[in-house]
Amino acid sequence: MELVEPLVSDLIEDVYAKYVRSLKNGAMLMKTLGFLVALLAATLPMQIKAEPMLLSLNAEQLRDLELDSIPPWPDEIVLSGTNKHWQKVLHKGEFVVTIYEAMPALLDVSEPYPYDEYVQVLEGEVTLTPIDGEEQTYRVGDSFTVPKGWMGTWHMPVKFREMIVVETRAWVASEE
Repeated sequence: MELVEPLVSDLIEDVYAKYVRSLKNGAMLMKTLGFLVALLAATLPMQIKAEPMLLSLNAEQLRDLELDSIPPWPDEIVLSGTNKHWQKVLHKGEFVVTIYEAMPALLDVSEPYPYDEYVQVLEGEVTLTPIDGEEQTYRVGDSFTVPKGWMGTWHMPVKFREMIVVETRAWVASEE
């Protein structure tokens, strides 16, 4: 997609230049605008394509996988504990598969959760307490979903590792 965007941009600039030159010719104008609309329609549905290879999600192997350090949470989010965490993106196609690990911490999720997230606990445990609800604890082997818009606290009393699955567009939008 990175190679396509400059080509499309150049093509659009070229079409626009022809459009400006052809303002006196109504027929050419309609052809150019039709082509531009068709070009834009063809490029909008382009989607990220992952490599066509199988990805094993063996929990034992994922527990031992080396992860990359990521920037700390903003201080106001960490109510207590250690503000250190790591992750590794394993797959990025229509959805993102990531392994995430954090040291023990209590996090305040007072901003609505940015996307729907599927979680499988690989190590440790986590207790989620919605703002107006009952706490729920998940341990190794448990799976759950965090819905978009969820708010509350995310408590990891011990080192915690999870596999998460999120739609790519939502993941990318949350990083902006």
